[in-house]
Amino acid sequence: MICTFLATTAVGIFMLQVWLTDRRHRAAGYWCLSMWVGSLCTLLFALRSVGPPLLTVGLGNALAACGYAFMWAGFRVFDRRRVYRSVVLAGPVLWGLVYLLVPQVSEDVNNRIIVSSTIITAYCLWIGIDIWRGHRTEPLPTRMLAAAFFVSHGIIYGLRIPMAIILPAAFGHGTAYSAWFAVFSLELFAHTILAAVAMLVLIKERGEALYRQASRTDALTGIANRGSFLDDMQKLLGDRRQGTLMIFDLDRFKAINDTYGHVAGDLVLKRFSAQVAARLEANMLFCRFGGEEFALFAPGRDMAPAEQFAEALRLEVAALPVRAGDHEIAVSVSIGLADVATFGADFDRLHSAADGALYAAKEAGRNQVKRAAPSLGLPGVAERMRNPAASDVARAG
Repeated sequence: MICTFLATTAVGIFMLQVWLTDRRHRAAGYWCLSMWVGSLCTLLFALRSVGPPLLTVGLGNALAACGYAFMWAGFRVFDRRRVYRSVVLAGPVLWGLVYLLVPQVSEDVNNRIIVSSTIITAYCLWIGIDIWRGHRTEPLPTRMLAAAFFVSHGIIYGLRIPMAIILPAAFGHGTAYSAWFAVFSLELFAHTILAAVAMLVLIKERGEALYRQASRTDALTGIANRGSFLDDMQKLLGDRRQGTLMIFDLDRFKAINDTYGHVAGDLVLKRFSAQVAARLEANMLFCRFGGEEFALFAPGRDMAPAEQFAEALRLEVAALPVRAGDHEIAVSVSIGLADVATFGADFDRLHSAADGALYAAKEAGRNQVKRAAPSLGLPGVAERMRNPAASDVARAG
């Protein structure tokens, strides 16, 4: 118990540091509280031979239940689930009522083992199930291991119940004495260390996952950025012989910024991104290429169905209501398409062809969908390089 006290105290200090460093880690706050409560609990347990039973046994076991309740709450907060105050209070209150009102429990160490083990086993199993459920939405590497660890600990802790019935522990110097009770106490010490490691590792893994996500996401619109789109595109192009790249450019976007302000321009970008993202089908890639230019890759779609899909998006964007104060902003988009079957799986060539088709849509009056013909590939790029000023003017519209 003294070793467990020292371990929980050290872990509590580390958890406190994590929480103080970044208050967004609310779970670390609950876990820190769990460890400090656990430290006080094990200290009281260690003093059973010299301390009053009401304090070392009654309060000690109430704190043990409270520590696991805070641990449960921490994992609920970690997975953005609701924390029920009634569940947090249920364990400590149940123990307190039973210990104070039922003499068979307060006077018999084995009955106390049965009651406290039932409470702690319930919390551990619930924690393990919650961690496992969170794997579907956030598959952190350590999550399943942590779930298995808490479930197994709950099962092992629950074995104290039949052991207390079949092989009752002797009582002496304020605590239980038996070989099996000593083994379970050792397992509890190991659990404390491993639980703390699991918590810290999960916090670290979430931070790394958020950092990776931020590095792959456009900060304004929340969709993929250019770098992540190119990485994913290369993987899809290597595996598929069909697919169509679509390049979008919002029409007259500079005029929207100049007329209504950049806040309104940002709103247009967000609404457009959300509209397209809502229509995405399985395996489609969508990103903000930069400024008002976006890209979408539809794997497995040849030109005809991709053109129908793009036309439907164009009509939806044209009907998109965007209000800036008292003004409603008219939004339209020009779209250029190039397919893998015609231009091959080389991204640069595919992008060049789709960009040429987008330029043709702008030249033809905007708010159109144009498919790239083979002649719009490298020759079109060469023409634009010879006349860059005209190209910039068209794209700016």
